[in-house]
Amino acid sequence: MRAPGRSCSPSRPTKRSNTSGRSRSASSPSWTARPMEFATLLSRLPGRQKNSISSFEGGRVVQRTHATVHDDVRAACAALTAWGVKPGMRVGIRSPNSYFWIVHDLALIELGAVSIAFTDDFANTSARELQERYALALLLIPASERAKHPAEDTFLAGLGGENPGVRAVDVGAADAADAAERPWRIFSSGSSAGLKGLVMSKRGIEASVAAFAEAVVPRADDCLLLFLPISNFQQRLMYYAALWYGFDLIVTDPNRLFRALKELRPTILIAPPTLYEAVETRFHNLPRGARLAATAGAALASVLPVQAAREKLARLIFKQVYEMLGGRMRLMVTGMAPIKRSTLNLFARMQLPLFETYGLIESGSVSLNLPGAHRVGSVGRLLSGVQVDIAEDGELIVRREHPMAVSYFEGAPGESERTFLGDGRVATGDIGRVDKDGYLYLVGRKKEIIVTAGGEKVHPESVEAEIDACPDVAKSVVFASPGAPSLTAVVLPKDPKDLDARARIEGFIEALGERHHLMNVGKVIFTDIVFTRENGFLRPNLKLDRKQIVAHFHSQSEEAAA
Repeated sequence: MRAPGRSCSPSRPTKRSNTSGRSRSASSPSWTARPMEFATLLSRLPGRQKNSISSFEGGRVVQRTHATVHDDVRAACAALTAWGVKPGMRVGIRSPNSYFWIVHDLALIELGAVSIAFTDDFANTSARELQERYALALLLIPASERAKHPAEDTFLAGLGGENPGVRAVDVGAADAADAAERPWRIFSSGSSAGLKGLVMSKRGIEASVAAFAEAVVPRADDCLLLFLPISNFQQRLMYYAALWYGFDLIVTDPNRLFRALKELRPTILIAPPTLYEAVETRFHNLPRGARLAATAGAALASVLPVQAAREKLARLIFKQVYEMLGGRMRLMVTGMAPIKRSTLNLFARMQLPLFETYGLIESGSVSLNLPGAHRVGSVGRLLSGVQVDIAEDGELIVRREHPMAVSYFEGAPGESERTFLGDGRVATGDIGRVDKDGYLYLVGRKKEIIVTAGGEKVHPESVEAEIDACPDVAKSVVFASPGAPSLTAVVLPKDPKDLDARARIEGFIEALGERHHLMNVGKVIFTDIVFTRENGFLRPNLKLDRKQIVAHFHSQSEEAAA
C-alpha cells in the first residue's frame, strides 16, 4: 500500500528526391543502457523493490513494486496454463485500464500466446461473437462483469478475480512460431475513418521503445502517468519502457487523471493536445487583470539568466497549474493530433516543458522535440534508427529496420499493400517536409485535402492552424460544402458566450482570407460543443472525426438557411 501524500516515486513505391535534405536519418545520442528485449524483460524485475506501479483500486491508491509485478505475472502464467492456454493461442482482452491488464499482457507474452486487445469500438459486441469471430481460446474481462455472463461461457475470465470453471476453447492448431515473434493483434482507428487490425512485431516494438528512451533518457526517479486506454497500443509501450529501464508508473483512466496528477506527482506525461489546450482555455478565461499580470510576470521570468530562477518565479505566478500537474513534471509530450501554437507558447512562458512528437502505430515513434533541441512548428528531429523519405506527392515514407507493425489483418482491401511497402518502409498518409537541420514538419493528411470549386488543393489543417492562432479561438474545423466557392469553418470560441469575441474571430478570419486566397472562408459556424470522443467528434485515437463533424454542422447549416 502507498503511504498518504507520497509521490509515486519516493526515492506505395516511393521516388527518392535528389534534393539535399529530402531524406534524413537521426544521429545516435549518447546512451549506454541496454536496448530493450522481451526475452529478458521479466527476469529484470525480481530485485526491484524501489520502483513500482501505482493504481486506483476501490477508491484508494495501491502501489506494487516491480518485484511484486514479477510474482504476479508468474502467478498469471500459472493460471492461464491451468485454464488450457498454450503457445500460439489467441486470448482476447476487453477491459478498462487496470494493474491486472498489465499483468496478463505480460503473462501472455511470456507464454507465447497471442493477445487481441479490443478497443471501445467493440463495447457493444457480445463476448460470444468476439470469441467466434477472432477464434479466441479465452477472453479476459473485468472481474466485476464476469458474473453477468452465463456460467456456460467458460471461455471468460475476470481480470484480478476468482475464476472457477474457466477453460480455454480448443480452436484448432496454433502457430506458436509466428506468435513468438508477433504476439499482438491490435485495432487502431484510422485518421480518416475505419477500424484497422494490425499484426505487431516484437523486434519493431523493442526498437521503437529503445529509440524513444535514447532521446528521453529516463531516470530511476522518474514516474510516468498512463491514462489513455491500454487497448491503444501506444500506452503499452510506456509500461514496457518503465519495466525495462526501471522507473515508476501510474496506471489510471481519464476520470481519475487530475487526481493522479495532483496526488501521485508524475515526472513524465504523454497526453493528447486536448488536455494541454484545456489549460490554455482556462487561462484565457481568467479575469483580464489576472491574465495580464500573469503574462507580465512570465515575460519577466523569461529574461532571467538562470533556468532555476526562471522556473522558481514561474511556479509562483502559475501556482495553480503547477499544483494541478503535481509539481514535479520534467517532460510533457503531446502528439496524436496537431496542437495549437499558442498552447505551446503558453507552456513555454510557464516554464513547463511541453514538446511535440510524431509517430504512428504502423512504424513506431518517428520524431520528438526535446529541451535544448526543439523548433516550434515542427514535430522534432528524427529518432535513432529512423529515416524519412518524401514521395513525389509529398507523402512521408518512414523507414526503419523493424517497423512496429508488419501488416493489417483486418481493414480495407489493398490497404496493407499500400501501407507496408517492404524493406521496412511504411507509407504514413501524412504530407510533410524536413528542414536543413533535420526537423520534421507536418502539413496535413493526404486523404483530408480539400479540392476547391476552382480546382485548387487546400490542406484543412493549415487553415485550422491559422484560425486557431486567433486568441479567442479554442478549436476550429474547416471543410468545403459541395459546390461552394469558399470554405466553411466551424469555430469553438474559448468563451462561447462572449459576443464581442465572435466579432473579433470573424474579423480575424476575414483578414486571413485577404492575405491568403486559398484560406478564404465564406461561412463561419460558431458552436459551444466541445469536440470529444463521447459525442463522436473525436475518434478513439483522439483525432478529429471530420466526417462526423462535417455531417453534423453541414446539415445544421442547411437547416438554418432553410
